[in-house]
Amino acid sequence: MTYAASAYDHKIDIGTSVRVAYSVVMENARLAVELAWLPFAIVIVAEIVAMLLGGGGYIGRAFASLVHAAGFLVFGTTFYVRWARFVLLGENQSAGLFPPGWQPCFWAGVKIGATLFVGFIVLGFVAVVPPHVLTVPLAFIGGVALAFASARVSLVFPAAAIERPMPLREAWDLMAGNYWRLFACLFLCYLPFGIVHYLLGQIGTGLPWVLWFVFEVVGLAVTFAGMAVLASLLSHLYREFDRPVPAQHAA
Repeated sequence: MTYAASAYDHKIDIGTSVRVAYSVVMENARLAVELAWLPFAIVIVAEIVAMLLGGGGYIGRAFASLVHAAGFLVFGTTFYVRWARFVLLGENQSAGLFPPGWQPCFWAGVKIGATLFVGFIVLGFVAVVPPHVLTVPLAFIGGVALAFASARVSLVFPAAAIERPMPLREAWDLMAGNYWRLFACLFLCYLPFGIVHYLLGQIGTGLPWVLWFVFEVVGLAVTFAGMAVLASLLSHLYREFDRPVPAQHAA
Protein backbone atom coordinates (compact mmCIF):
# COMPACT_ATOMS: atom_id res chain seq x y z
CA MET A 1 0.00 0.00 0.00
CA THR A 2 1.42 3.38 -0.96
CA TYR A 3 1.73 6.26 1.47
CA ALA A 4 -0.81 8.29 -0.55
CA ALA A 5 -3.33 5.49 -0.18
CA SER A 6 -2.86 5.29 3.60
CA ALA A 7 -3.25 9.07 3.83
CA TYR A 8 -6.48 8.87 1.86
CA ASP A 9 -7.89 6.48 4.46
CA HIS A 10 -7.26 8.97 7.25
CA LYS A 11 -9.87 11.73 7.55
CA ILE A 12 -9.15 15.08 9.15
CA ASP A 13 -11.33 15.83 12.16
CA ILE A 14 -12.16 19.47 11.45
CA GLY A 15 -13.51 20.34 14.90
CA THR A 16 -10.62 18.75 16.77
CA SER A 17 -7.97 20.20 14.47
CA VAL A 18 -9.31 23.76 14.74
CA ARG A 19 -9.70 23.47 18.50
CA VAL A 20 -6.13 22.22 18.88
CA ALA A 21 -4.79 25.06 16.71
CA TYR A 22 -6.42 27.76 18.84
CA SER A 23 -5.70 25.99 22.13
CA VAL A 24 -1.96 25.70 21.46
CA VAL A 25 -1.70 29.45 20.86
CA MET A 26 -3.89 30.46 23.81
CA GLU A 27 -2.09 28.14 26.22
CA ASN A 28 1.31 29.41 25.08
CA ALA A 29 0.48 33.06 24.35
CA ARG A 30 3.46 34.38 26.32
CA LEU A 31 5.87 32.19 24.37
CA ALA A 32 4.24 33.29 21.11
CA VAL A 33 4.97 36.91 22.00
CA GLU A 34 8.57 36.05 22.91
CA LEU A 35 9.13 34.30 19.59
CA ALA A 36 7.35 36.98 17.55
CA TRP A 37 8.54 40.27 19.02
CA LEU A 38 11.86 40.55 17.15
CA PRO A 39 10.53 39.74 13.64
CA PHE A 40 7.53 41.97 14.40
CA ALA A 41 9.74 44.86 15.57
CA ILE A 42 11.98 44.62 12.50
CA VAL A 43 9.00 44.89 10.14
CA ILE A 44 7.61 47.87 12.09
CA VAL A 45 10.95 49.72 12.12
CA ALA A 46 11.35 49.11 8.39
CA GLU A 47 7.86 50.53 7.78
CA ILE A 48 8.62 53.61 9.87
CA VAL A 49 11.79 54.27 7.86
CA ALA A 50 9.90 53.78 4.59
CA MET A 51 7.13 56.11 5.74
CA LEU A 52 9.59 58.85 6.71
CA LEU A 53 11.55 58.51 3.48
CA GLY A 54 8.30 58.76 1.53
CA GLY A 55 7.25 61.93 3.31
CA GLY A 56 4.23 60.46 5.11
CA GLY A 57 1.75 61.13 2.31
CA TYR A 58 0.35 58.84 -0.35
CA ILE A 59 3.84 57.95 -1.60
CA GLY A 60 4.97 57.27 1.96
CA ARG A 61 2.02 54.97 2.58
CA ALA A 62 2.59 53.12 -0.68
CA PHE A 63 6.29 52.70 0.09
CA ALA A 64 5.51 51.55 3.63
CA SER A 65 2.98 49.02 2.33
CA LEU A 66 5.57 47.64 -0.09
CA VAL A 67 8.13 47.33 2.69
CA HIS A 68 5.43 45.75 4.87
CA ALA A 69 4.82 43.03 2.28
CA ALA A 70 8.52 42.34 1.72
CA GLY A 71 9.33 42.44 5.43
CA PHE A 72 6.48 40.11 6.29
CA LEU A 73 7.60 37.64 3.61
CA VAL A 74 11.06 37.45 5.19
CA PHE A 75 10.38 37.93 8.90
CA GLY A 76 6.85 36.55 9.02
CA THR A 77 8.27 33.23 7.84
CA THR A 78 10.92 33.56 10.56
CA PHE A 79 8.19 33.62 13.19
CA TYR A 80 6.29 30.83 11.44
CA VAL A 81 9.35 28.56 11.59
CA ARG A 82 10.00 29.43 15.23
CA TRP A 83 6.44 28.57 16.19
CA ALA A 84 6.24 25.41 14.07
CA ARG A 85 9.47 24.13 15.60
CA PHE A 86 8.01 24.74 19.06
CA VAL A 87 4.85 22.80 18.22
CA LEU A 88 6.61 19.91 16.46
CA LEU A 89 9.98 19.75 18.22
CA GLY A 90 9.32 21.42 21.56
CA GLU A 91 11.88 24.21 20.96
CA ASN A 92 10.88 27.11 23.21
CA GLN A 93 13.61 29.47 22.08
CA SER A 94 15.12 30.27 18.73
CA ALA A 95 18.78 29.95 17.82
CA GLY A 96 19.23 33.37 16.23
CA LEU A 97 16.93 35.49 14.12
CA PHE A 98 16.80 32.92 11.31
CA PRO A 99 16.26 29.49 12.89
CA PRO A 100 17.09 26.16 11.25
CA GLY A 101 14.45 25.40 8.68
CA TRP A 102 13.85 29.04 7.76
CA GLN A 103 15.52 28.89 4.36
CA PRO A 104 13.55 25.91 2.95
CA CYS A 105 10.35 27.35 4.42
CA PHE A 106 11.05 30.76 2.88
CA TRP A 107 11.77 29.29 -0.54
CA ALA A 108 8.66 27.12 -0.37
CA GLY A 109 6.68 30.32 0.20
CA VAL A 110 8.45 32.07 -2.67
CA LYS A 111 7.81 29.13 -4.99
CA ILE A 112 4.09 29.00 -4.21
CA GLY A 113 3.79 32.80 -4.21
CA ALA A 114 5.54 33.12 -7.56
CA THR A 115 3.27 30.47 -9.07
CA LEU A 116 0.21 32.34 -7.85
CA PHE A 117 1.62 35.67 -9.07
CA VAL A 118 2.29 34.39 -12.57
CA GLY A 119 -1.05 32.59 -12.64
CA PHE A 120 -2.96 35.72 -11.67
CA ILE A 121 -1.12 37.78 -14.32
CA VAL A 122 -2.08 35.26 -17.00
CA LEU A 123 -5.68 35.25 -15.78
CA GLY A 124 -5.66 39.05 -15.84
CA PHE A 125 -4.77 38.99 -19.52
CA VAL A 126 -7.48 36.40 -20.10
CA ALA A 127 -10.04 38.68 -18.43
CA VAL A 128 -9.36 41.60 -20.82
CA VAL A 129 -9.84 39.49 -23.92
CA PRO A 130 -13.36 39.70 -25.44
CA PRO A 131 -15.97 38.44 -25.07
CA HIS A 132 -15.80 39.65 -21.45
CA VAL A 133 -19.04 37.92 -20.54
CA LEU A 134 -17.09 34.67 -20.94
CA THR A 135 -13.48 35.52 -20.13
CA VAL A 136 -14.11 37.49 -16.89
CA PRO A 137 -15.99 34.63 -15.15
CA LEU A 138 -13.43 32.19 -16.52
CA ALA A 139 -10.56 34.26 -15.05
CA PHE A 140 -12.37 34.52 -11.71
CA ILE A 141 -12.89 30.76 -11.54
CA GLY A 142 -9.25 30.23 -12.45
CA GLY A 143 -8.14 32.58 -9.66
CA VAL A 144 -10.24 30.73 -7.10
CA ALA A 145 -8.84 27.41 -8.35
CA LEU A 146 -5.27 28.71 -7.94
CA ALA A 147 -5.95 29.86 -4.39
CA PHE A 148 -7.55 26.53 -3.53
CA ALA A 149 -4.64 24.62 -5.06
CA SER A 150 -2.12 26.56 -2.96
CA ALA A 151 -4.02 25.52 0.17
CA ARG A 152 -3.75 21.85 -0.75
CA VAL A 153 0.08 21.93 -0.66
CA SER A 154 0.31 23.87 2.62
CA LEU A 155 1.87 20.96 4.52
CA VAL A 156 5.16 21.80 2.81
CA PHE A 157 5.60 24.57 5.40
CA PRO A 158 5.74 22.55 8.64
CA ALA A 159 7.83 19.94 6.83
CA ALA A 160 10.34 22.60 5.76
CA ALA A 161 10.34 24.20 9.22
CA ILE A 162 11.74 21.01 10.79
CA GLU A 163 14.21 20.54 7.92
CA ARG A 164 12.34 17.68 6.23
CA PRO A 165 11.46 19.44 2.95
CA MET A 166 8.48 17.90 1.17
CA PRO A 167 8.02 18.17 -2.62
CA LEU A 168 4.87 20.00 -3.68
CA ARG A 169 3.64 16.88 -5.47
CA GLU A 170 3.95 14.83 -2.30
CA ALA A 171 2.10 17.46 -0.29
CA TRP A 172 -0.61 17.48 -2.96
CA ASP A 173 -0.98 13.69 -2.91
CA LEU A 174 -0.93 13.64 0.89
CA MET A 175 -4.22 15.51 1.03
CA ALA A 176 -6.04 13.16 -1.34
CA GLY A 177 -9.53 12.69 0.06
CA ASN A 178 -9.00 15.41 2.66
CA TYR A 179 -8.73 18.56 0.62
CA TRP A 180 -12.06 20.10 1.60
CA ARG A 181 -11.47 19.24 5.24
CA LEU A 182 -8.07 20.94 5.06
CA PHE A 183 -9.57 23.99 3.40
CA ALA A 184 -12.32 24.17 6.05
CA CYS A 185 -9.69 24.04 8.81
CA LEU A 186 -7.61 26.80 7.20
CA PHE A 187 -10.72 28.92 6.66
CA LEU A 188 -11.97 28.57 10.23
CA CYS A 189 -8.54 29.22 11.72
CA TYR A 190 -7.84 32.44 9.84
CA LEU A 191 -11.34 33.85 9.28
CA PRO A 192 -11.56 35.86 12.57
CA PHE A 193 -8.12 37.38 12.02
CA GLY A 194 -8.88 38.15 8.39
CA ILE A 195 -12.10 39.97 9.32
CA VAL A 196 -10.38 42.03 12.01
CA HIS A 197 -7.49 42.89 9.69
CA TYR A 198 -9.91 43.97 6.97
CA LEU A 199 -11.86 46.19 9.37
CA LEU A 200 -8.68 47.80 10.66
CA GLY A 201 -7.61 48.53 7.10
CA GLN A 202 -10.97 50.10 6.28
CA ILE A 203 -10.91 52.26 9.41
CA GLY A 204 -7.35 53.41 8.77
CA THR A 205 -8.06 54.45 5.18
CA GLY A 206 -8.41 58.23 4.91
CA LEU A 207 -6.96 58.94 8.36
CA PRO A 208 -3.83 61.07 8.85
CA TRP A 209 -0.71 59.05 8.22
CA VAL A 210 0.20 58.80 11.92
CA LEU A 211 -3.16 57.22 12.79
CA TRP A 212 -3.05 55.11 9.65
CA PHE A 213 0.30 53.72 10.78
CA VAL A 214 -1.11 52.87 14.23
CA PHE A 215 -3.79 50.77 12.54
CA GLU A 216 -1.08 49.20 10.38
CA VAL A 217 0.81 48.13 13.50
CA VAL A 218 -2.30 46.66 15.09
CA GLY A 219 -3.16 44.91 11.83
CA LEU A 220 0.32 43.39 11.65
CA ALA A 221 -0.07 42.10 15.22
CA VAL A 222 -3.37 40.49 14.23
CA THR A 223 -1.68 38.89 11.21
CA PHE A 224 1.08 37.44 13.39
CA ALA A 225 -1.54 36.02 15.75
CA GLY A 226 -3.37 34.45 12.81
CA MET A 227 -0.10 33.01 11.54
CA ALA A 228 0.51 31.36 14.92
CA VAL A 229 -2.89 29.66 14.75
CA LEU A 230 -2.30 28.52 11.16
CA ALA A 231 1.17 27.24 12.06
CA SER A 232 -0.34 25.30 14.97
CA LEU A 233 -2.98 23.83 12.67
CA LEU A 234 -0.56 22.79 9.92
CA SER A 235 1.89 21.39 12.46
CA HIS A 236 -0.90 19.35 14.04
CA LEU A 237 -1.98 18.01 10.65
CA TYR A 238 1.60 17.33 9.60
CA ARG A 239 2.07 15.25 12.73
CA GLU A 240 -1.05 13.25 11.82
CA PHE A 241 0.08 12.71 8.22
CA ASP A 242 3.80 12.54 8.91
CA ARG A 243 5.76 10.35 6.51
CA PRO A 244 6.83 7.01 8.05
CA VAL A 245 10.58 6.59 8.64
CA PRO A 246 12.03 4.14 6.11
CA ALA A 247 13.15 0.85 7.67
CA GLN A 248 16.81 1.48 6.85
CA HIS A 249 16.71 4.76 8.84
CA ALA A 250 14.68 3.49 11.77
CA ALA A 251 16.38 3.28 15.14
